[in-house]
Amino acid sequence: MKKLLQNLKRPNTGRSYIPFVDGIRFVAILPVVILHANERFLRYVYGEENLAGANEQISYLISRGAIGVMIFFALSGFVLALPFAKNNFTFSYKKYMSRRLERLEPPYIFWMSLFAIIYLMKSGLGIGEMAGHYFSSIFYVHNIVYADFPVINPVAWSLEVEIQYYLIAPFIAILYFNQKDELLRRLLLSLFLLFFVVYQHVLGFQFQPFRASILGQLQHFLIGLFAADLYVNSKKWISEKSHGHDLLGLISIVIMMFTWTDDLEKSLLFSVALMGFFLSVLKGKFIPQFLSYKWIPIIGGMVYTIYLTHLPLLELVYSFIGRFGYSTTYISGLTISLIIALPIILFSSIIFYSVVERPFMKKYGFQQILEKLRSLVGKSLAKSER
Repeated sequence: MKKLLQNLKRPNTGRSYIPFVDGIRFVAILPVVILHANERFLRYVYGEENLAGANEQISYLISRGAIGVMIFFALSGFVLALPFAKNNFTFSYKKYMSRRLERLEPPYIFWMSLFAIIYLMKSGLGIGEMAGHYFSSIFYVHNIVYADFPVINPVAWSLEVEIQYYLIAPFIAILYFNQKDELLRRLLLSLFLLFFVVYQHVLGFQFQPFRASILGQLQHFLIGLFAADLYVNSKKWISEKSHGHDLLGLISIVIMMFTWTDDLEKSLLFSVALMGFFLSVLKGKFIPQFLSYKWIPIIGGMVYTIYLTHLPLLELVYSFIGRFGYSTTYISGLTISLIIALPIILFSSIIFYSVVERPFMKKYGFQQILEKLRSLVGKSLAKSER
């Protein structure tokens, strides 16, 4: 088991590893997977029209799992800001983008291409229409072109928002950390967050299609930027851990669940709660230990693969389960189906992560793979000449 966990750990790319970062990824992906599992259970097995009373309320609470996506956005803001917060490196936009292309694009293109082929065979769309959806997704502009979620893999909408922030993150971080007065820059960022959310609602950016863009989500990334500043530049304050901050984290999650709406007041409260969650990670006693515990960051480290593959897998699992019908209550049926579906998602992701994603996580992994391919081709040609 120890050897398996070791093999599944993120490869060391020269950067200091922060276990709670992958722990946060685990916390973010779990409610998203359960949310999508519940949607498929209702669609293929139970029937949403059969929900009533307490079951309807439980299903509503599960639907709040979408807050995991906003946690992902904030975490991206945190991770991308860390090098700039430390201010101990020479920034190169070319290297910055190259790392993205080498590390994240190959798995993304692989899975989107595979799912496009499957969707083409099942949907009956013409090749031309399918090509439009495919290339819009590959170039992260489906939300812009079609003003709707990607049809090939709907969860990819958030990856389009991620890449929009990824393109501008260095400039935001440089602008922010160029202000050397810590108190002033944090005050200015807090005021910007307040006014941005207000004007976001004035201009209607909290609704589709703008909601599925950086215009609808920027505040969440900037909360991560703020947290990175605290983590790097307020170490003495961060070192003062307390169970009070653990409690703050739990309360913040509950608040986020009930304030994830289009209302201005609730959006502002959601942003405060999201910051409260990150403060609990930085200053809590129990929460950072939990997030760093053994297999939790291991699973969190595979989150990119889990995120890309879980929805199609859930479609397959629940469409199969639906053939048998159901003869139990909503809670029992959903619980049993999760006992079946979650291990399938996990074990499939372990295989997919090891084979498709992990090779590109090593430093210069893309070049190494190309060199190996060239070597294999060269050896094959040499043998054929003999």
